[in-house]
Amino acid sequence: MESRTPSIIDLNAELAKLTMFRRTPRSTRADTKGSVARLASYRDGLLLAIKASGTDHWERHLTGDELVHILDGTATLEIVCDDGPPKSFALRAGMIAVIPQGAWHRALSAEGKTEMTATPFPGDHIERDVDDPRSIDGKPAGAMAVTPSIIDLTAELAKLAMFRGRTPQSTMPDRKGSAARLASYRDGALTTTRFAGKGHWESHPAADELIHVLDGTATLEIVCDDGPPKSFALRAGMIAVNPQGTWHRFHSSEGVTLMTATPFPSEVIELDIEDPRTVERRPA
Repeated sequence: MESRTPSIIDLNAELAKLTMFRRTPRSTRADTKGSVARLASYRDGLLLAIKASGTDHWERHLTGDELVHILDGTATLEIVCDDGPPKSFALRAGMIAVIPQGAWHRALSAEGKTEMTATPFPGDHIERDVDDPRSIDGKPAGAMAVTPSIIDLTAELAKLAMFRGRTPQSTMPDRKGSAARLASYRDGALTTTRFAGKGHWESHPAADELIHVLDGTATLEIVCDDGPPKSFALRAGMIAVNPQGTWHRFHSSEGVTLMTATPFPSEVIELDIEDPRTVERRPA
């Protein structure tokens, strides 16, 4: 079996290395050095951490939705949703935007924002400060009749209770009130959950899974190679990218709050076993 190790990122530590940079649509990669960090590869793109103020360039992503999580500060998202002028959405710390594939968009921030993005490649961009990207010759219109998903993650988390005593056999009714589906995302969904205990083994054959630990601590167990599963300690402010098709599970003695970008379909094993390869898998 090919070795497949998860990417484990201490997001708080990476953010501490960055400085705020005031952008313009013409800012180059060299200009933004020190304000952007490449965190990890993710699916067909990258996870990025960014500190920026000012006005960014117009851009769009041709292969998938972009995920933007505002960690600090405020911003305005301008996006082409239909045949009318671009629409504006106010974002603040604790909010998430899912920007549909192919939609032209840009961010503006007077005071500055800190964000994490999951950005697919390839893309297209316009290095001019224009009110509407469709006004530039040679740049076709973006996706029509699309609307970004805007989620107040802080508000959604406030609705959830900690589910204590979770086991691999816990059902969806058991977990009611401790988990929420936030939005559709690419071929799956954004979800959040609060629990203490042990989850089931699961695998995602279609793509990588993104995990963001929002609060508490947990241990990620994952099958990386032909040896026994490996364990990784995670705490609030850390991110894990579980590679496509790898078996994994989480357990937390004190409690953990997770946000996940999970591709579908999934396979699960609802048995408390040390190694998922010892039993027959089944679809979720």
